[in-house]
Amino acid sequence: MPDCGILVPVLLSTILMYCTLAICGLGMGWLVVKYDLHRHEPWWLLFLAMVFGAGMMELAGLAQVHGVARLADWLNPHGDTTSNTVLALAAALTEELAKFLVVGGIAICFRRQFDEPLDGLIYGAFAGLGAALTESVATLGFGQHSPFLPAQEPVRLAGHLIMGGIGAFGLGLVTNRSRLRFLAIPGGLLLAMLLHWTWDIIAFDAADKYHDFQLLHGWHTVLPIGLMVVGMAVFRWLVKVGSAMTASHVSSAAAYPPHG
Repeated sequence: MPDCGILVPVLLSTILMYCTLAICGLGMGWLVVKYDLHRHEPWWLLFLAMVFGAGMMELAGLAQVHGVARLADWLNPHGDTTSNTVLALAAALTEELAKFLVVGGIAICFRRQFDEPLDGLIYGAFAGLGAALTESVATLGFGQHSPFLPAQEPVRLAGHLIMGGIGAFGLGLVTNRSRLRFLAIPGGLLLAMLLHWTWDIIAFDAADKYHDFQLLHGWHTVLPIGLMVVGMAVFRWLVKVGSAMTASHVSSAAAYPPHG
C-alpha cells in the first residue's frame, strides 16, 4: 500500500498547483472577453471552444508522434536523431491547424453566434487556451512536490492563446464578406505557424543544452521574449482592426436589418 504520509502532501500540492493553473486560465480568458464589446459571445460556446481546442490538441499530439516517426524513417534511414527543426515544424503545423479547425467548425455549426469580424480571434484565443491547458496537464503530470506553478506555464498559456487568436482571425472576416479574408485567412494561419515553429526551435534547443550541459545561452531567453512581444503586438493590432470592422458591421446590420 502507498505511504499515506507521502501521498497526502503530494496530492494536496498537485491539487493546489492545478488550481493555480485553472485560475491563470480563467484570468487570461477574462482578458480576451474584455475585447468582446458588441454582441457578447455566449459563455457556453467559449467553453466549448476550449473543450474542442483541448481535444484537438490531443489529436495533434498523436499526429506528431506517428507523423514524425514516419518522417524520421524517411529522412533518416540510418536511424539518425530527428532535428529540432523538424520536430518544431511538426508541432507548429499540427497544433495551429487544430485550433484553426476548431474555429472553422464553430463558424459553420454556430452561424448565429459566429456573426462578427472579431469572432475569429476570440474563439481562436479560447481554442488556444484549451490547447495550452491540455499541454500543461500533460507536461506537469501527477506527483509534483511543489504547490507552485512553474514559471513557464503562464507563458505557455499566453503563447497558445495569442497564436490561436492570430491563426483564426481571418475566419471572422467571412462574417462581413471583407475581401481581406482571402489574404487574412491563410496569412494569419501561416503567421501563427511561423511564430510557433520559431518558438519551439528555441525551446527544444534550450532543453537539449540544459539537459546535456546544464547551461543556457542568453539568446535562449532573449529570443523567446522577443517572439512573445511580437505576438502580443500582432494580436493587439488585430484586436484593433477586428474591433473597428465589428463596430462597422454591427452599425450596418442595425441600419439595414434583414427582411423578415
